[in-house]
Amino acid sequence: MKILSIDTSSKNCSVAILEDEKTLMVTSSDSEREHSQTLMPTISEIMKSLNLTMDDIDLLACSRGPGSFTGIRIGMATIKAFSDAKNIPIAGVDSLKALAYGVLVKKGKKDCKILSMIDAKNDNVYFAVYKVRNGNLSLYKNPDVMSISDIVEFVDFKNPLYIVGDSFPEELEPLLRAKYSKQLAQGKETESYEYIEDLPTMAESIGVAAKDKYEIGDYGDSKSLFPMYLRKPQAQRQREGEDDRISILELSSYDLEKIKLNYDKFPNIWSYKVLEEDYKNSKYIVAKQNNEIVGFSGTRTVLDEMEIINIVTRADKQNQGIASNMLSYLIRKNNVEKINLEVNENNIKAIKLYSKFGFRQVGKRKNYYNGKEDAILMTVS
Repeated sequence: MKILSIDTSSKNCSVAILEDEKTLMVTSSDSEREHSQTLMPTISEIMKSLNLTMDDIDLLACSRGPGSFTGIRIGMATIKAFSDAKNIPIAGVDSLKALAYGVLVKKGKKDCKILSMIDAKNDNVYFAVYKVRNGNLSLYKNPDVMSISDIVEFVDFKNPLYIVGDSFPEELEPLLRAKYSKQLAQGKETESYEYIEDLPTMAESIGVAAKDKYEIGDYGDSKSLFPMYLRKPQAQRQREGEDDRISILELSSYDLEKIKLNYDKFPNIWSYKVLEEDYKNSKYIVAKQNNEIVGFSGTRTVLDEMEIINIVTRADKQNQGIASNMLSYLIRKNNVEKINLEVNENNIKAIKLYSKFGFRQVGKRKNYYNGKEDAILMTVS
């Protein structure tokens, strides 16, 4: 499989052609000219050097963010145009995930956690935490934007920790060292942490990640490619006066009453009466934005296993990362050996979300939903 992979989300514009995971040719430019001026000539040059045309390309790949708003749009528009013209499938890759893939290339697939960071300006960073277990890369803390001081909450030293991306050692190192020392003082098992540099180009890492996505069926046409902005542009947020941060809290009886008043806005198969009864026997969290309830989730724990009963997002707030926030919270905050759930076989979006966090299918319940649709059983450990 030949893959044309590009990255325009960062200062350096990079283009790579890969044969499966092997780089055939890569070029990277830190020219001060706009990516819109350099991208197409770079693609043309690399294709010509390899004596290839677009008819030889089996998969297109690009970063979908986070990063430069303008750069992301340029890269995606270019890849979409190629896809539409030649009917070539696309796999969009998160920039933070591409950085994590670069670590895998350099350090191997041993068990670890990876903190990926990209400068978001104004003393903030885009970041995500990934975990590698048994050779599989999955999300641990979903992509978000926070200050350097806040992101330390989401890392620990139970496994080796690799830190990659824009370099912030002067701000980050004292915070990491303090948390590391505290963990040592508490007698906890403590692994080392390391800053990783000199990675493959972003285009190469995006290409390898895109191949993995393709192999599990996570690809599509030009209409399937959307940017990951994490937050609205600053000017728009200032105009609208919004605070788009998501808070995750324990669900209170008062929250439950507020959900009752707006239950028709939370699409799920349960009646409110069923939810009210389950609340008495399960542990629930709630997601809030601007002090409004935008999602909730329930779990039950027996010994060292937890079952996720439901994850529900308000209808007008779907596709904004709220379910990801809740799922990440449940994984990080519950010290269990295994987490189980079940999902409708036709709920493709949910299955893809769970897969990103490392859940694997382990079985089926035939005709579980409405006596017609199967339930997919998934687990992560």
